[in-house]
Amino acid sequence: MADIYPNEAYPSDAAVSHLDGTTDQKTGLGYIAKGTGPASTPSYEIQYNRRQQRANARLTNATEGLVVDEGNLSIGVYPCNYSLGDERKRYPGATAQSVPDDATRYVYIDASNTLQITAAYPTDAATFIPLARIVTSSGAITIASQTGYARLLATPLHPQLALTAGAESSDAIAVTIQLEDAAGETVARRWIGELWLSDSNFGDLSTTAPTGGLAVTTGQQLGVDVATDKHLRVVSDSSGVAIVSVTDSGTPTFYAIASAAGIEAPASVAITFS
Repeated sequence: MADIYPNEAYPSDAAVSHLDGTTDQKTGLGYIAKGTGPASTPSYEIQYNRRQQRANARLTNATEGLVVDEGNLSIGVYPCNYSLGDERKRYPGATAQSVPDDATRYVYIDASNTLQITAAYPTDAATFIPLARIVTSSGAITIASQTGYARLLATPLHPQLALTAGAESSDAIAVTIQLEDAAGETVARRWIGELWLSDSNFGDLSTTAPTGGLAVTTGQQLGVDVATDKHLRVVSDSSGVAIVSVTDSGTPTFYAIASAAGIEAPASVAITFS
Protein backbone atom coordinates (compact mmCIF):
# COMPACT_ATOMS: atom_id res chain seq x y z
CA MET A 1 0.00 0.00 0.00
CA ALA A 2 1.36 3.40 -0.98
CA ASP A 3 2.03 5.98 1.72
CA ILE A 4 -0.66 8.61 2.28
CA TYR A 5 0.48 12.15 3.06
CA PRO A 6 -1.80 14.81 4.60
CA ASN A 7 -2.47 18.10 2.83
CA GLU A 8 -1.52 20.43 5.66
CA ALA A 9 -2.98 23.93 5.49
CA TYR A 10 -0.96 27.07 6.15
CA PRO A 11 -2.24 29.49 8.82
CA SER A 12 -3.95 32.65 7.64
CA ASP A 13 -2.01 35.77 6.63
CA ALA A 14 -3.41 37.62 9.65
CA ALA A 15 -2.26 34.91 12.05
CA VAL A 16 1.23 34.89 10.56
CA SER A 17 1.58 38.67 10.65
CA HIS A 18 1.20 38.59 14.45
CA LEU A 19 4.38 36.52 14.65
CA ASP A 20 6.61 39.42 13.60
CA GLY A 21 9.42 39.89 16.12
CA THR A 22 8.22 37.08 18.40
CA THR A 23 9.98 33.89 19.48
CA ASP A 24 8.50 30.42 19.15
CA GLN A 25 8.65 29.05 22.71
CA LYS A 26 8.69 25.38 21.67
CA THR A 27 11.82 25.72 19.52
CA GLY A 28 13.47 28.95 20.68
CA LEU A 29 13.46 30.20 17.07
CA GLY A 30 12.63 33.82 16.42
CA TYR A 31 10.55 35.44 13.66
CA ILE A 32 12.19 38.43 11.96
CA ALA A 33 10.04 41.53 12.24
CA LYS A 34 8.63 43.29 9.17
CA GLY A 35 10.81 46.18 8.02
CA THR A 36 14.10 44.73 9.27
CA GLY A 37 16.87 45.67 6.84
CA PRO A 38 20.64 46.18 6.47
CA ALA A 39 20.56 49.33 8.61
CA SER A 40 18.52 47.77 11.42
CA THR A 41 20.06 46.90 14.78
CA PRO A 42 20.74 44.03 14.65
CA SER A 43 20.72 43.97 10.87
CA TYR A 44 18.58 41.58 8.83
CA GLU A 45 21.69 39.52 8.02
CA ILE A 46 22.59 39.11 11.70
CA GLN A 47 19.04 38.21 12.72
CA TYR A 48 18.65 35.77 9.84
CA ASN A 49 21.98 34.07 10.50
CA ARG A 50 21.25 33.83 14.22
CA ARG A 51 18.00 32.07 13.43
CA GLN A 52 19.69 29.76 10.93
CA GLN A 53 22.43 28.92 13.41
CA ARG A 54 19.89 27.94 16.07
CA ALA A 55 17.74 26.02 13.57
CA ASN A 56 20.78 24.13 12.31
CA ALA A 57 21.66 23.16 15.88
CA ARG A 58 18.11 21.82 16.34
CA LEU A 59 18.53 19.72 13.18
CA THR A 60 21.64 17.94 14.46
CA ASN A 61 19.61 15.08 15.88
CA ALA A 62 17.72 14.71 12.60
CA THR A 63 20.94 14.01 10.71
CA GLU A 64 22.17 11.27 13.04
CA GLY A 65 22.63 8.11 10.99
CA LEU A 66 21.38 9.86 7.85
CA VAL A 67 22.50 8.24 4.60
CA VAL A 68 23.25 10.72 1.78
CA ASP A 69 24.23 10.62 -1.88
CA GLU A 70 27.84 11.71 -2.41
CA GLY A 71 27.66 11.32 -6.20
CA ASN A 72 29.24 8.79 -8.58
CA LEU A 73 27.39 5.83 -6.98
CA SER A 74 28.85 6.63 -3.58
CA ILE A 75 27.09 7.25 -0.27
CA GLY A 76 28.02 8.69 3.12
CA VAL A 77 26.56 8.22 6.60
CA TYR A 78 26.40 10.84 9.34
CA PRO A 79 27.66 9.86 12.82
CA CYS A 80 25.01 8.71 15.27
CA ASN A 81 24.34 7.54 18.80
CA TYR A 82 22.12 4.51 19.28
CA SER A 83 21.22 1.69 21.66
CA LEU A 84 21.37 -1.99 20.74
CA GLY A 85 21.21 -5.03 22.97
CA ASP A 86 20.93 -2.82 26.09
CA GLU A 87 24.24 -1.16 25.16
CA ARG A 88 24.72 2.48 24.18
CA LYS A 89 27.04 2.93 21.22
CA ARG A 90 28.30 5.60 18.82
CA TYR A 91 28.89 5.10 15.11
CA PRO A 92 31.52 7.60 13.87
CA GLY A 93 30.09 8.00 10.36
CA ALA A 94 31.37 7.04 6.91
CA THR A 95 32.16 8.50 3.49
CA ALA A 96 32.92 7.18 0.00
CA GLN A 97 30.93 3.98 0.39
CA SER A 98 30.38 2.47 -3.08
CA VAL A 99 27.07 0.96 -4.16
CA PRO A 100 26.44 -1.07 -7.36
CA ASP A 101 24.39 0.35 -10.22
CA ASP A 102 20.93 -0.95 -11.12
CA ALA A 103 20.47 -2.61 -7.76
CA THR A 104 18.68 -2.35 -4.40
CA ARG A 105 20.75 -2.24 -1.25
CA TYR A 106 20.05 -1.90 2.47
CA VAL A 107 22.32 0.10 4.76
CA TYR A 108 22.59 -0.76 8.45
CA ILE A 109 24.89 -0.89 11.44
CA ASP A 110 25.48 -4.40 12.78
CA ALA A 111 26.01 -5.55 16.35
CA SER A 112 29.78 -4.95 16.08
CA ASN A 113 29.20 -1.27 15.18
CA THR A 114 30.18 -1.90 11.54
CA LEU A 115 28.42 -0.37 8.55
CA GLN A 116 26.91 -2.96 6.21
CA ILE A 117 25.50 -2.51 2.69
CA THR A 118 23.75 -5.69 1.60
CA ALA A 119 20.92 -7.04 -0.55
CA ALA A 120 18.65 -7.50 2.47
CA TYR A 121 18.39 -6.68 6.14
CA PRO A 122 19.18 -9.45 8.65
CA THR A 123 16.13 -11.44 9.73
CA ASP A 124 16.58 -10.67 13.45
CA ALA A 125 15.58 -7.04 13.97
CA ALA A 126 17.23 -7.02 17.40
CA THR A 127 20.73 -7.41 15.93
CA PHE A 128 21.09 -4.28 13.80
CA ILE A 129 20.15 -0.61 13.33
CA PRO A 130 18.45 0.05 9.95
CA LEU A 131 19.50 3.25 8.20
CA ALA A 132 18.28 3.32 4.58
CA ARG A 133 17.02 1.48 1.52
CA ILE A 134 18.91 2.48 -1.63
CA VAL A 135 17.83 1.96 -5.24
CA THR A 136 20.28 2.74 -8.03
CA SER A 137 19.42 3.05 -11.71
CA SER A 138 21.59 4.27 -14.59
CA GLY A 139 24.01 5.93 -12.21
CA ALA A 140 21.34 7.70 -10.14
CA ILE A 141 20.74 6.97 -6.46
CA THR A 142 17.36 7.11 -4.68
CA ILE A 143 17.61 6.92 -0.90
CA ALA A 144 14.68 6.07 1.36
CA SER A 145 15.84 6.90 4.87
CA GLN A 146 14.79 4.41 7.54
CA THR A 147 16.41 6.08 10.52
CA GLY A 148 12.90 6.34 11.99
CA TYR A 149 13.23 2.65 12.85
CA ALA A 150 16.62 3.40 14.39
CA ARG A 151 15.09 6.09 16.59
CA LEU A 152 12.45 3.65 17.77
CA LEU A 153 15.16 1.16 18.61
CA ALA A 154 17.11 3.87 20.34
CA THR A 155 14.43 4.27 22.96
CA PRO A 156 15.50 2.67 26.24
CA LEU A 157 15.80 -1.08 25.71
CA HIS A 158 16.38 -1.94 29.32
CA PRO A 159 14.30 -5.01 30.14
CA GLN A 160 11.22 -4.94 32.28
CA LEU A 161 9.05 -7.60 33.85
CA ALA A 162 5.39 -8.16 33.00
CA LEU A 163 3.25 -9.97 35.58
CA THR A 164 -0.01 -11.82 34.98
CA ALA A 165 -2.10 -13.90 37.36
CA GLY A 166 -3.96 -16.98 36.18
CA ALA A 167 -7.29 -18.35 37.34
CA GLU A 168 -7.54 -20.10 40.70
CA SER A 169 -7.32 -23.89 40.50
CA SER A 170 -7.29 -26.19 43.53
CA ASP A 171 -6.55 -23.23 45.81
CA ALA A 172 -3.55 -22.22 43.66
CA ILE A 173 -2.97 -19.21 41.41
CA ALA A 174 -0.05 -19.13 38.98
CA VAL A 175 1.80 -15.82 38.61
CA THR A 176 3.69 -15.59 35.32
CA ILE A 177 6.67 -13.25 35.09
CA GLN A 178 7.80 -12.51 31.52
CA LEU A 179 10.91 -10.56 30.55
CA GLU A 180 10.09 -7.85 27.99
CA ASP A 181 11.86 -4.97 26.30
CA ALA A 182 10.70 -1.36 26.63
CA ALA A 183 8.34 -1.82 23.68
CA GLY A 184 6.55 -4.70 25.40
CA GLU A 185 8.06 -7.42 23.20
CA THR A 186 9.04 -10.66 24.89
CA VAL A 187 12.76 -11.24 25.38
CA ALA A 188 13.93 -14.85 25.25
CA ARG A 189 16.78 -14.58 27.74
CA ARG A 190 17.42 -15.93 31.20
CA TRP A 191 17.21 -13.46 34.07
CA ILE A 192 17.65 -13.60 37.83
CA GLY A 193 15.21 -11.72 40.03
CA GLU A 194 12.79 -11.99 42.87
CA LEU A 195 9.10 -12.04 43.66
CA TRP A 196 7.43 -11.05 46.90
CA LEU A 197 3.89 -10.66 48.19
CA SER A 198 2.31 -7.54 49.65
CA ASP A 199 -1.06 -6.67 51.17
CA SER A 200 -1.39 -3.63 48.89
CA ASN A 201 -0.33 -2.43 45.45
CA PHE A 202 3.46 -1.88 45.64
CA GLY A 203 3.22 -2.04 49.42
CA ASP A 204 5.48 -3.51 52.07
CA LEU A 205 6.03 -7.23 52.54
CA SER A 206 2.78 -9.01 53.39
CA THR A 207 2.04 -9.39 57.09
CA THR A 208 0.81 -12.95 56.56
CA ALA A 209 1.90 -15.70 54.21
CA PRO A 210 -0.42 -17.75 51.99
CA THR A 211 -1.36 -20.95 53.80
CA GLY A 212 0.05 -23.14 51.02
CA GLY A 213 3.13 -21.05 50.40
CA LEU A 214 5.00 -20.30 47.17
CA ALA A 215 6.44 -22.72 44.61
CA VAL A 216 8.42 -22.07 41.43
CA THR A 217 6.88 -24.19 38.67
CA THR A 218 8.72 -22.72 35.67
CA GLY A 219 12.32 -21.66 36.09
CA GLN A 220 14.20 -22.44 39.30
CA GLN A 221 14.18 -21.09 42.83
CA LEU A 222 17.54 -19.85 44.07
CA GLY A 223 18.28 -20.92 47.63
CA VAL A 224 15.77 -20.71 50.43
CA ASP A 225 12.99 -18.13 50.76
CA VAL A 226 14.16 -14.64 51.66
CA ALA A 227 11.04 -14.47 53.84
CA THR A 228 9.28 -17.80 54.28
CA ASP A 229 6.41 -18.18 51.79
CA LYS A 230 6.42 -14.43 51.14
CA HIS A 231 9.60 -13.60 49.23
CA LEU A 232 11.83 -15.75 47.01
CA ARG A 233 14.56 -15.48 44.39
CA VAL A 234 14.17 -17.12 41.00
CA VAL A 235 15.97 -17.69 37.70
CA SER A 236 13.81 -17.86 34.59
CA ASP A 237 13.87 -20.44 31.84
CA SER A 238 15.56 -19.73 28.50
CA SER A 239 12.40 -18.08 27.10
CA GLY A 240 12.53 -15.37 29.76
CA VAL A 241 9.63 -16.83 31.78
CA ALA A 242 9.31 -17.73 35.44
CA ILE A 243 6.06 -18.98 37.00
CA VAL A 244 5.41 -18.94 40.74
CA SER A 245 2.41 -20.77 42.16
CA VAL A 246 0.72 -19.15 45.18
CA THR A 247 -1.55 -21.43 47.24
CA ASP A 248 -4.05 -20.46 49.93
CA SER A 249 -7.12 -22.27 51.27
CA GLY A 250 -8.83 -19.06 52.38
CA THR A 251 -10.06 -15.92 50.56
CA PRO A 252 -7.22 -13.39 50.91
CA THR A 253 -5.91 -10.98 48.30
CA PHE A 254 -2.19 -10.59 47.82
CA TYR A 255 -0.25 -8.39 45.42
CA ALA A 256 2.69 -9.95 43.62
CA ILE A 257 5.65 -7.64 42.96
CA ALA A 258 8.75 -8.61 41.01
CA SER A 259 12.13 -7.14 40.14
CA ALA A 260 15.25 -8.08 38.19
CA ALA A 261 18.62 -6.31 38.03
CA GLY A 262 17.25 -3.77 40.48
CA ILE A 263 14.41 -2.78 38.14
CA GLU A 264 10.98 -3.17 39.68
CA ALA A 265 8.18 -4.36 37.43
CA PRO A 266 6.08 -1.39 36.24
CA ALA A 267 2.92 -2.92 37.76
CA SER A 268 2.06 -5.40 40.48
CA VAL A 269 -0.69 -7.95 40.02
CA ALA A 270 -3.54 -8.78 42.38
CA ILE A 271 -3.93 -12.42 43.46
CA THR A 272 -7.46 -12.87 44.78
CA PHE A 273 -8.57 -16.21 46.19
CA SER A 274 -12.23 -17.15 46.19
